[in-house]
Amino acid sequence: MLLERASGLADKITAYEALKTAGDEALQFQTRANQITGASDKISRARAALKEMRDAGVSVDFPLSDGVTLAERAKELRTAMTGNPSVIHDPPFNLKYEFLDRLINIATFAERTIAASWKTHVRKSANFGPSDILDALFAIPQFRASVTRIRQSRAAVEALGEVNPADPKAAIKQLEALVEEQAKAWSDFSAKDISPNVVKFIRESASDGASLASYSDEVRKWLTDNDLIASFRIRLK
Repeated sequence: MLLERASGLADKITAYEALKTAGDEALQFQTRANQITGASDKISRARAALKEMRDAGVSVDFPLSDGVTLAERAKELRTAMTGNPSVIHDPPFNLKYEFLDRLINIATFAERTIAASWKTHVRKSANFGPSDILDALFAIPQFRASVTRIRQSRAAVEALGEVNPADPKAAIKQLEALVEEQAKAWSDFSAKDISPNVVKFIRESASDGASLASYSDEVRKWLTDNDLIASFRIRLK
């Protein structure tokens, strides 16, 4: 009886050890699968984001120097695992440092490049010009309402450029609307008791630049009297 019980216990221990070994191996496979899936998802999202930006007309310069090497390693690993899945535990190269980490770094770099490219695109599209003119004009009570409206419009554009858009094409339309709103705010720029010639000069200076012909004695005197003469610069194109 004792020998039978001992034999039965040995069988149970053997079965337990077999199950434990299988469980440990399954856990290792799951860990590797999670690592590879995480890197794959990041690369897929980065690829999709790059395509959406470019399709929307946003220029994104994203060189990929070691893409061929990583593609070859992915092919090598897939081929090896086809014959023996356990190869994933002892791959022909360092899976973490020579493959997965590099894929994640590429995805992270793509996200940063997209963010920088989007911000540059927004700034170029808006082409606001210096903000110090607005700061100076805000000191003139008659201009404060117009300046506040322009600042609000500018802030909305800048906020748009700070976040990578989920839908670049929709974001482009929103940007175009905000740019039009900014242009209208400047076209409506006006003030009571201030010469139209002065207002015209200020409006042109803040947009694409005023001509020297518009810098009349009347404009110069008004700028001098209001301590604004130093806020404007002559720019030669």
